Amino acid sequence: MADSDKPAGADREAQRVEELARELADQLRGMSNRQELTDYAVSMLRDSAEEAHHAEQARESVEKAASSEAFNPIAFGIPLLVVGAVLCATGILSGPGLGIIVIAVLMVAWGLAVAIFGPRKKQN
Repeated sequence: MADSDKPAGADREAQRVEELARELADQLRGMSNRQELTDYAVSMLRDSAEEAHHAEQARESVEKAASSEAFNPIAFGIPLLVVGAVLCATGILSGPGLGIIVIAVLMVAWGLAVAIFGPRKKQN
């Protein structure tokens, strides 16, 4: 991107960052433990950039989660089906196991109905 294409605000921000970097470099030159402080300043900048990146990723994930289907009963029905089958296999707890299986089958059926007849997601 050419310099003439940059907005004036971005150009001013770049100049301000450049000024701050020069000021920091001037301050560090006069110190006895400048290597340690330089390393510390670089690590702080790196951490700050990583935190900003993580915050941006978190914001994007929240936006993506809010725009997508939040609940699909199939995800809960399948493990319930397994739990019901295990309870039925014990013999003693076959009554509650059958009840859990019925609930699981209803949840899977509901999830399939939502997947088939529900609102279509936009393809990006």
